[in-house]
Amino acid sequence: MRRTGLRVSTGGSRRPPCGRAARPVSCMASSSSSTPTPQGTVLVAGATGGVGQILTKKLVERGFNVKALSRNKEKSVELLGTASNLDHVEGDITDKGTLSSCMPGVSAVVCTTGTTAFPTLRWLGNNDPERNSYLGVKHLVDVAKEEGEKSGKGVDRFVFVSSAGVKRYDQGPPYSILNAFGVLVAKEKAEDYLISSGLRYTIVRPGRLTDAPYTSYDLNTLIKGESGTRKEVNLSLEEELDGETSRAAVAESCLQSLLHSFMADTTFSMESVVGEGPGTDDAEWVKRFQEIQA
Repeated sequence: MRRTGLRVSTGGSRRPPCGRAARPVSCMASSSSSTPTPQGTVLVAGATGGVGQILTKKLVERGFNVKALSRNKEKSVELLGTASNLDHVEGDITDKGTLSSCMPGVSAVVCTTGTTAFPTLRWLGNNDPERNSYLGVKHLVDVAKEEGEKSGKGVDRFVFVSSAGVKRYDQGPPYSILNAFGVLVAKEKAEDYLISSGLRYTIVRPGRLTDAPYTSYDLNTLIKGESGTRKEVNLSLEEELDGETSRAAVAESCLQSLLHSFMADTTFSMESVVGEGPGTDDAEWVKRFQEIQA
């Protein structure tokens, strides 16, 4: 399959996963500048959600061409505004037939969708964990592969925002409680499906999300939880971090993962801790990414 679109090069190298041969990677931008120059089009699934809103705006501001995917185009325009490099597209990840028209021209997909861990009104309309957090992601992966096979222009990266606890839900509280209705099992299945798909992937596992926009039905939405001085990020290749995580930091980690090709075929956990943090500095994110892979 011919790879086109998103390109990037950084100063680091990455060991291939055990059992897999190293492959040439391409993602976003060029190596001729210290600040990567966006190329290609990114589809953000869940663009009207908390992380999705922040990420979409970040990508647009950085100059990426963006397709903001949501169930409601009017709501998307209201929340995200308009820009010459922003296209609002309507589709439902739980209904695969609505996604094919959104995929042509896309070079990367970032899936920020999700639902509540416990039954709420948000589960209505086939939005329970199994159909949203597993089947929805599976549909996106399948459509991305099908578009590549049809057009010869494959998706260079699929970034999936998963969750802390996907490998610990059988080890007792708190994740056994969080998984009472299967949300972590669904996300684990989605991770496994993406990894086995053949697409180049990055999986992000944040802890409980804090900071606006508050779009979910959880404790931090109720109390308007904020990260405050916790602007630094802890990252780990192990599924071991438990701290709350700023939505802004999650969104930036997704953007930075796209920018830097050595983050392909990588899964990492993250949490927000006290400190200044990398903010939106590309070099600082590269430093943190490379430290966990050393």
